[in-house]
This record gives sequence, structure tokens and C-alpha cells, in this order.
Amino acid sequence: MKRLFMLFCVVILALGVVVVPTLGQDDAPSGVYYGTWPYVLPPDHNFNGFTGNGLGTNLGAVFRAYVELPPAIYNWGTQQFEGLLAESWGFADDGSYYEITLKSDAMWSNGDPVTSEDVIVTYAIGRIMGWTQFNYISDVTAVDDHTVRFTFSGEPSLVAERLLLKDYIVSRATYGELAQQALDLVASGAVRGDDSWTALNTAISEFRPTEIVASGPYNYTMDDVGDAFMTLHWQPNSIFSDDVNFGSLRLWAGETEATTPLVLSGELGHATNVYPAATIESFQAEGIRLLDLARGYGPALLFNFADENAPWNTLEVRQAMAYAINRDQNAFLTNGIGARATVYMAGLLDDNVPQMLNQDVIDQLNLYPNDLDAAAELMTTAGYTLNADGKWADADGNLISVEYTFPAEFADFAGAAQDAIAQLNAFGFDITPRALPWAEAAAAIRNGDFSLSVWSWASGSPFAATQFYGPIQRFNTALADDQPGIAFPMQFEWNGAEIDLDSMITHASDGLDPEVHRERAGEVALIINTLMPYIPLNVERSIEPLNENLIAGVPTEDTWLSNPSGSDHPMIWYLLNGVISPGPGAA
Repeated sequence: MKRLFMLFCVVILALGVVVVPTLGQDDAPSGVYYGTWPYVLPPDHNFNGFTGNGLGTNLGAVFRAYVELPPAIYNWGTQQFEGLLAESWGFADDGSYYEITLKSDAMWSNGDPVTSEDVIVTYAIGRIMGWTQFNYISDVTAVDDHTVRFTFSGEPSLVAERLLLKDYIVSRATYGELAQQALDLVASGAVRGDDSWTALNTAISEFRPTEIVASGPYNYTMDDVGDAFMTLHWQPNSIFSDDVNFGSLRLWAGETEATTPLVLSGELGHATNVYPAATIESFQAEGIRLLDLARGYGPALLFNFADENAPWNTLEVRQAMAYAINRDQNAFLTNGIGARATVYMAGLLDDNVPQMLNQDVIDQLNLYPNDLDAAAELMTTAGYTLNADGKWADADGNLISVEYTFPAEFADFAGAAQDAIAQLNAFGFDITPRALPWAEAAAAIRNGDFSLSVWSWASGSPFAATQFYGPIQRFNTALADDQPGIAFPMQFEWNGAEIDLDSMITHASDGLDPEVHRERAGEVALIINTLMPYIPLNVERSIEPLNENLIAGVPTEDTWLSNPSGSDHPMIWYLLNGVISPGPGAA
């Protein structure tokens, strides 16, 4: 298509006629990309990019990038950003601000150009919704039609750079009115926590766009969302519309259980679901290629601290639980060959600890080896004794009888949770498992409607501050005002001084000096390692089936294959830039 386009331009120039050729639906490439995602069905399904059951829920990090482009994507192999919506980006010489210049030919699906105004709109709403970026920046201004300046509130930050380059930009056509309300509210002097701020936050969350205005090469309507699959259709106005090789993306509904037969029957081209060891072996037996990528996270046991009388509000109980769980066993039952027991127990991915922490800090970390005697000693210190039934009871005879919720469709989290329950009950707890639909399980954590639960810890990020983020900030300080989450207190006394752990995490990777980063990360790591606000059970790898009969062109060796699964997934780059195409068996 590109060659034909260039030939057309040459002919037009030779004739002396100035015409800008445009693509139409008749120019759509042929072929279907067969993927999968556990989207929600209408009427819960909505097109809001800032709320639950919206675009983030229904498209995930990979497929959302095909609809709403972020400024850039990071190549972990070269350690460089590559532009998507952005043409250029960088820090000011004095470090006081960061600028992003958008590609001048970027367009929305409605025919409008993508401009700096869209970025202003995005961040106006993001500020009201409590985006992490505003821990680093104080102002967002347009320099010209395509350049946006982000002014730092403190020192420059590489973490802020990643946040600014990775968030999806939304259209002013959809969100302009709400954004103006946000700008007016900030100008009035209102701050988070004010009634007016909370009211606008609620209005944004409840906003339901009737259509999506897309900057990526694909889009969809509510009519495209079905019980079995949803379909994203090629649209002609994106800067990547002429590069992609698929006319539509079919996303089969469901998680591991639903997609396993589709992989084996040859109806699914690529999946990021987590499959048990036996299932992975069956894929190998069928000759299906497996991509082996870092996931950058693993399951963690989460506590709800809102109940002051909950057993785990006593430090020794949390530490005892960490000792009582055999994490090697837990890792195997989470994802077989695709999971490893957590080693350092400090909120950072084990592979990154040697780079992110100084050795003197690493030497101080408690590795919490599986030690039932140590666990029992801690329970005794906390005031518990074993009763005649082998259950731990407090001075009043109360057992540790609680529910542990987990997402039924997520094989990895379900496996991690059920094994942790079994091990803790064998140790003397009285925990009841409760499976929930995955979206309900996540909502229950956000709303504080749980006792124990499981969700991810850490993240696929090259920065300690971002790895620390989940779950201690993600399900705590980063939530909406009416969502208590895990309710772990972030301001407390530590080593004789009052600290703000939320601020320490947020600013751990501020500045451009790696040694300062390590020192700050070390302080946070020791606090998390000691206090155990959650138990990081294991770290996962993403073992992803790839059917090369349906999807052709994925390299076997490439710098992009160093990327983790998630918002930097190599398939994002491969699809948008035409590296992959329909295989011989694709429709």
C-alpha cells in the first residue's frame, strides 16, 4: 500500500496538481488478528477511559494502544523510547520542565488533528482523577499546536518521563467539556478532598461516551461487543492505518479456562492469559510456539487494615504468615514453569534488586524462609496459642476465621490464593476461600470489601518507585476518595522519626542520579520488608502461545522480545509497524 501511495504522489506532482490522497474503508487490509481479552459485556461495558469497566478494563494495556495511542513505547532491549503519537520529547536543559511534541500528521477517527489541546484535556481530567503524574508536575501548558510543556513541581524525574510518555491521550471532542470544568476547578483553588473536587471526580467516573474517537488504527462500537468475542475494526485516519496488516482484531472473550480450547483448536493467534503447567505442556506437544516474556509482577496476599481488630493489624501475625507459606510450592501452583518464588520480599522484583539497592541494604533484608517454628514463635508473641484442634486462638478463644477472595477466571491468582489458604490453614488458621468474577474481585479490593485477597505486586518498570507502587499505593493512596482499598496507614513513626511512606515511594526515583535512587529505594525496601504490608508470593513470567498459522512475522530474536508483557508488550510495536501480518491460516 505504501508503494502505491508514493507512486500516486509522484504522478500527482508530475501533473502539477496538489491533492492529498486519503484512505477510506475500502482501503482496509484483509485478514483477522485473533486475540483474547476478558472484557465485560453491555450494559456494564462503557467507553470511558477514566473509570472501571471502561477502555482500560475492556481493552487492557495491549489492545487499548491500538485504539488510543500513547506518546511512546519503551524498548527494553535498547533502553530507548520509540515514538507513537510523539515526534520528539525531552527534559529542559535546566531540568525545570519536560516537553513532548506530537507528530503533526496524527489524526483522530473523526478527522480532527491530534493537537496539544488533546493532551491538555487528558491531563486536566487526570489531575481530578488523582493521576500519579501530578506527584511530579505542577502545570501542563501548550507551547504551540503540537508541543506540550510539563512543568516539574520539584526535581526532574525519569519516572515522570515514563508516565508522561506512556499514558493514553484522549480526544477533546469527547472529554472537552469535562476538562474545562476541571481546569476551572483547579483555577478556583479547589484541592483534592473538597466537595467540589469529589463531585467532579464522580461526574467523570459516571460519564458514558456514546462513541470512541480513536487515534489508533482500530475502533469499535457497542454493536461490536458480543458474548463470544468483540471486534475492533480498522479505521483509516490513524498515522498507523497505512502500516498495519490486519483489517480487524477479534478478541475472544474470557480468561484461561475459556481460551485454552481455542488455542488447541487453532482459533486463537496469541494470548497473554496465564496457563497452568499441564496446559503449557499440551501447547508444546501441539507444536505451538511459546513466547517467554517477563510479566513484571506476581500475586501478593493482600490484607484489609480497615478493621482495627483484624489479626494482621499485629505485625507479628503478618510476619508469621510470610514464614508459614512455602513460596516455592506456591510459585509452582501459581504458574508451573512460569513462576518463581519471591526471594528478597522487599517490594522490588528479584531480578532488579542488585541494580536498585545497595549491597548493605540487601544484606539487611529478611528473606522469610519457610520456617514454621519461626512462624509459631511470632504467633505466640502476638498473643495466640494453639487449641486442641490445632488452630491458633487469641486470649478469648477466637480463631483467625476469615474469607480470602480471589478472581475465579485468573488461573495464576486463583492458584496462588488457594495454595496460600491451604498452607495457612495447615499452619493453624481458619480461612475460607471465596471465588469471585475477576472484575468483582478487583472492585472488592478497591472498595475495601474483603478480609484477605490476592492481586499483583510490583510492575514491569525500570524504576523502583513504580515497582513499589503496586499494591501499597495502587490499592490505597491512588484510589478515589470514596474507595478505602487496603487502608494501610502511610504516615507513621519509623526509627524514631515521623515518615510519609507514600511520599517516600513516590519520590524514590526522582532526579537523574542512580546512586540517589538506590539510597531512597533502600529506605523504602527495608520498611516494606519489615512491616510486610502485603506478602509478595512469587514472580511470574508470561508464557504466551503464538499460533504462527494465524499470525506471521514475529521475530525469534529481537530487542523488543526483551520487553515484559503489559503496556510495553512487543506485539504492540510489531502490529502497529506492520512487522506481523495474517498467517496462511488466517481468514
